[in-house]
Amino acid sequence: MTTQPFMWPFNLFAPGNLDQPILPGWSFGNVSVSYAGNAEIEKDVVEKVASFGKQLGIITDAVLALADGKPKDQAITRLRDIAAKIEQLKNLNKASLADQARGTMQRLEKAEPAAARRIAAEFAKPSS
Repeated sequence: MTTQPFMWPFNLFAPGNLDQPILPGWSFGNVSVSYAGNAEIEKDVVEKVASFGKQLGIITDAVLALADGKPKDQAITRLRDIAAKIEQLKNLNKASLADQARGTMQRLEKAEPAAARRIAAEFAKPSS
């Protein structure tokens, strides 16, 4: 039995450990979702082929390409709006990520100049 700090007056007469997990088996990296199909296959697809977002993006692009030039339809208009908003968020995130990287490198340069130069040189190499 483990002792818990700050619980002394409350567990003095308790028969044992009083803590109980609310969601046993759950952690930030272990979220399980019920699928109609095989959960292992779904997990492999998402990890090895394409995330749900990537899959939806491909389907969205295909539907919008098929709908191009067709009469206005409310569902297609909504899908175009959603796709445009997603693209805006992606662009904001790209800028934010670059800003974060720049800020991190500036802090690294002040704290560890040699490490900053080494990392900058690694990224300056032409990719093969």
